[in-house]
Amino acid sequence: MVVWLGTVTAAGRPTVRPVWFVVDDGRLVTFSAPRAAKVRHLARNRHVVLSFPTDAHARNVRVIDGTAEVDADGPRASAMPGFLDKYEHLYAGLGYDRAGFDAALSTRITITPTRTWGW
Repeated sequence: MVVWLGTVTAAGRPTVRPVWFVVDDGRLVTFSAPRAAKVRHLARNRHVVLSFPTDAHARNVRVIDGTAEVDADGPRASAMPGFLDKYEHLYAGLGYDRAGFDAALSTRITITPTRTWGW
């Protein structure tokens, strides 16, 4: 499962992209390439929105507002409980092993929810 992460560009334009994630102590954790656009966006504006379907047919959606913390030196994806279980088979299909994935997506983004709603 992916969530759609929304950030704001330097020009003030909202933009979204799918991200892999796990929940850790009520916060959502994802990983990124250090020079990715979302990392630059978050350096200027930590406010984010996440959305994801809550049923198989995407008739119901959950939306989460939050604030993001970017950590280039934090624990890597392979050290994050549940991340390998959830996504290792997918990133292996992209040609990554654990070390390669950890190196390519070495920036941890932790999102603390501030509000949530759905329909």
